[in-house]
Amino acid sequence: MLLRNILVVIYGFIINFDKEGPKLGISQPVVAGFITGLIMGDAETGLYIGGTLQLMTLGITSFGGASVPDYQTAALIGTYLTIATHQKAAIGIALAIPIALLIVQVDVLKWSANIFCQQRAEKFAEQENYQMINWMQYLATLFTSFVSGIPVLLTVILGPKIVGSFINYIPAWLSGGLKTAAGILPAVGIGMLLQYLPTRDYFSYIIFGFVLAIYLKMPIIGISLIGFAIALLLYQNQTKTSEGTTNAVNGGANEDE
Repeated sequence: MLLRNILVVIYGFIINFDKEGPKLGISQPVVAGFITGLIMGDAETGLYIGGTLQLMTLGITSFGGASVPDYQTAALIGTYLTIATHQKAAIGIALAIPIALLIVQVDVLKWSANIFCQQRAEKFAEQENYQMINWMQYLATLFTSFVSGIPVLLTVILGPKIVGSFINYIPAWLSGGLKTAAGILPAVGIGMLLQYLPTRDYFSYIIFGFVLAIYLKMPIIGISLIGFAIALLLYQNQTKTSEGTTNAVNGGANEDE
């Protein structure tokens, strides 16, 4: 168990660095949940929690340094607490949402600290002290890693005991409400996504997918492959139409000449 906790903490310090730096993809909520679940020995629970929180991130992004809910770290912490305290995944999702909102405040502190590092680096640039410029970059990177690393470290040290004790004292009506709320979250995420998509133009395809999933009980992978095939056909037809229009315009121009 000690090795698992160490690996989770290390991943916690890496996840926000990847989000702001290399962007290897390990900072996505679904990946964070899967990797944490894999470390803790329950990848299925990690995928469920991470995938649900991934839906919450669709259509949400940060512009100009604005802070948004940290769903990737929340997926990591929610998965860890769920597996460590032997709870159902719905409880982990319900815990992860407020965690994502709380870490926003830590992210604001990180930006403030990194602005200080940037200002110091500019001073050192004027003095041509390039070694200190590098150190300011390293320090800013460290602050970035702290955003996710410190909450994960505190969770591993204190979380299971505190959360486990708290959950044991939760009334049945409240725990049932949390599970219901967690079950609604995927629908909320999909609803948010549909607001950003041209739903009215392709509503017939939504009905088609609904029929496949609900009435024909087709697995989501099969529905996804059918959707990909339809999208590919539409793209190919639009490409041919555009090429035909371009050729017709060019042909008309040549005749006029």
